Amino acid sequence: MRHPVIVLKCGGSVVQSESGLRVAVHEVYRWRRAGYRVVCVVSALAGETDRLLAEVRGISPEHAPEAAAAVVATGELRSAALLGLFLDRAGIPASVLAPSALRLVATGPPASATPVAVDRARLEAALASHGVVVVPGFVGEDGSGRAVLFGRGGSDLTALFLASVLAARCRLVKDVDGLYERDPSRPGPRPRRYAAANFEDLLATDGTIVQHEAARFARAHDVRFELGSWNAEHPTEIGRGRTRFEAGDPRRPLSVVVLGAGTVGGGLLELLRDLPGTLEVVGVCARRLDADPVRMAGSGADVVVELLGGCEPARGAVLAALAAGSDVVTANKRLLAVHGQELRALAGGRRLLASAAVGGAAPVLERIAAAPRGSIADVRGVLNGTMNFVLDRLARGSELDAAVAEARRRGYAERDAARDLAGHDAADKLAVIGQALGLGTLAVEIEAFGPDHVARCRDAVARGAVLRQVARIACDRGRTRACVGFEEIEAADPLHGIGDVRNAVVLRSFDGSEELVAGTGAGRWPTAEAVLADLLDLCRAQAEILEPSARQG
Repeated sequence: MRHPVIVLKCGGSVVQSESGLRVAVHEVYRWRRAGYRVVCVVSALAGETDRLLAEVRGISPEHAPEAAAAVVATGELRSAALLGLFLDRAGIPASVLAPSALRLVATGPPASATPVAVDRARLEAALASHGVVVVPGFVGEDGSGRAVLFGRGGSDLTALFLASVLAARCRLVKDVDGLYERDPSRPGPRPRRYAAANFEDLLATDGTIVQHEAARFARAHDVRFELGSWNAEHPTEIGRGRTRFEAGDPRRPLSVVVLGAGTVGGGLLELLRDLPGTLEVVGVCARRLDADPVRMAGSGADVVVELLGGCEPARGAVLAALAAGSDVVTANKRLLAVHGQELRALAGGRRLLASAAVGGAAPVLERIAAAPRGSIADVRGVLNGTMNFVLDRLARGSELDAAVAEARRRGYAERDAARDLAGHDAADKLAVIGQALGLGTLAVEIEAFGPDHVARCRDAVARGAVLRQVARIACDRGRTRACVGFEEIEAADPLHGIGDVRNAVVLRSFDGSEELVAGTGAGRWPTAEAVLADLLDLCRAQAEILEPSARQG
């Protein structure tokens, strides 16, 4: 199954600091959940280009332009590398490719060159392998391999050039919700916001929102693109069409109560601190505070995030939240496996989202929801990151106790890993998948881990294979079978390379097409990222409710 490509540009107005890079992670993950392969073009952190230019002038006022370009380019290279690290922390596979690796060639003066060629095959291979490619903006190389720059705001040009080469969707992510007739932050009557603008409208602005050279490139090559803030649902569309105005984004912050401030809850709270205008935490229930989660869940917040684990008091808290009119986001696969159908039946018009309950950062439930109803014939995957990590360590010669202890040290396993080793955790996740497929309550057959599996791990490696705990749902002629067991996976199988705490699921449709969904399945940051992604979905849903009336303004 071939997925569409989107080129995202996250410039200095968004990635002002390392916290801005975390916002870029959220935007990348949003589009991965939607099924896109993503090229993310990133600028230097705010102020870094000016700092590097001052450093150049301080060393050599009459500097060589090629040497100066090489120094200034390090700002974008650093941002791209840092974004790659933040994506890795969030469990999102990504490849960081410098202009030299992409053979991104440009012509013209070293400080204001224009890109003319790129190794498209290398870029597409990286997208096929990882799903996300991070590219430093603003920077290329000349025919001799020397660094050149694309002028102030040149990351816009990088993004539009790559979108043109890939025939991809393109969105320039800015600190404004769209293109305005003039800067809306300046004194005076609020300017009109473009819902749709043509290239001439864009070139009539002062060039501070979109670089004019990039705008001229887009016009010359008919590259239509979007311009808006991160997590936006209705950016300005820019192309050759007619001009159309509409009111700006009317959204307000959603109030959030977080139940559970442990490993995942603590990570989520840290991420939420970066997003004060989007999500506002109004309550936290932690064990050490001896708070009542059911009472707090019923306080009437816009959203209740349930990270308590287990069935009680989690079930009571979710019921209280739904009764109070709150949407609910949960990472609790046990609760959903046992009570998921009951809770959804009682939700009424409220939403119950649970992306983090299956697969961590691997967007398994989202991809199932995007498939046509009844189209998936077979689900087969690695669903327990702890078990996967242990099997990998056993294959390398570790003893079982040492492998489990290492998983605990790294935050990949609970203090009691019995449910992981017995297969119950994977079975719960498989039950949640079955509900998402509309199959009701499934009886899951489980093969528990035993002493003989240690020898099986090492024997498989000797044959060039690996042992994996594989969860399956197979639908055939009206009959459904669900099971969790251990299988020897050959090198050609897509599940062979899913090591450590990664999760992956192969979704096979009745027409024979397949989709591999992969990501890190355990740990604080991947799980917190999946929970936050559900919260951001709710933010966009709120904007959808509010915006129709605003559009009439």
